Amino acid sequence: MKTKTILTAGCLILATVCTQAQQTTEPKREKAIVETQGDSIIILRGKGDMRIRLYEQQIEDDEQKEVEIFEGVYLEKVDADSRTFLDALPFIPKKKKYNEYEAHVSGVFLGFSRLADNFMGFGSSSKAHLDLSQSWEFGFNVLAASHNFKKNPHWGINIGLSWGYRSFSFDGDLALLKQNGSSYFQNGQEMQPEGSETTTPYYSDSRLRHFFFRIPVQLEWQQRWNKSLVFFNFGPEFEIRHGVKSFSHVNGSKKQTVGKGMYVRPIGTNLLLQAGYGNLGVYLRYSMNTLFQGNKGPDVSPYSFGIAWYW
Repeated sequence: MKTKTILTAGCLILATVCTQAQQTTEPKREKAIVETQGDSIIILRGKGDMRIRLYEQQIEDDEQKEVEIFEGVYLEKVDADSRTFLDALPFIPKKKKYNEYEAHVSGVFLGFSRLADNFMGFGSSSKAHLDLSQSWEFGFNVLAASHNFKKNPHWGINIGLSWGYRSFSFDGDLALLKQNGSSYFQNGQEMQPEGSETTTPYYSDSRLRHFFFRIPVQLEWQQRWNKSLVFFNFGPEFEIRHGVKSFSHVNGSKKQTVGKGMYVRPIGTNLLLQAGYGNLGVYLRYSMNTLFQGNKGPDVSPYSFGIAWYW
């Protein structure tokens, strides 16, 4: 009987010693606390996954307490671009990578407007004598989106929406009028043939203006050079024109509206080419349609060129 008691006591002692040894050899969970302007991030790491809890200081019943607002499991990931522990946290915004694709859709653009006699003609139209220094356009981008081809980070597709203003200023005694279902350029008294008995008034500072919405769809190529990108893009651009008016000073009087609508095409299509470095670039925009509707105005094609700042 004594022998059984001794053996039982020995087994209990041995089990206790083994349990204590196992507990002493089991590693303790490491704990780290990161303080960020009153908020706390507690990170516990042991045998299992790393768990992250985020606390925020809030006032409840006139007492300041830390309230848990986030809890998650951090999945370990090796990132060669990370410099600190916070850079590796999944809920911290990542820094831009060196080869990251950056779309170039015009933020703000300013350029000169021209009228040509035919598509892809770059000379001045003989039908409309423009004051080139006063014919211009201005606009800015309001929406933008892009898609990058992951297998080749140098290529992508951009789409945007811009709004702006365009003006064509006519030089000399000339005005754009609207009559009998068509628009036409009318020479004033100063430009009538010698001996003419017509009572045509004198026109000055005449211009045609309209507002527009434009939707460019462009294929872009880019390559990093030093710290910025060299880029080139091209593609179609859909244009919706509105607020079309023709103005003139008649016989030296104040500016007045001499026509509205002017049978200008309400919808047109442009070919847009852009190139630049960093956030600055140049552009060429050429209309693939005539400015006026068929047989309702002069056969002229608008185009423009200028500079752009991209954001």
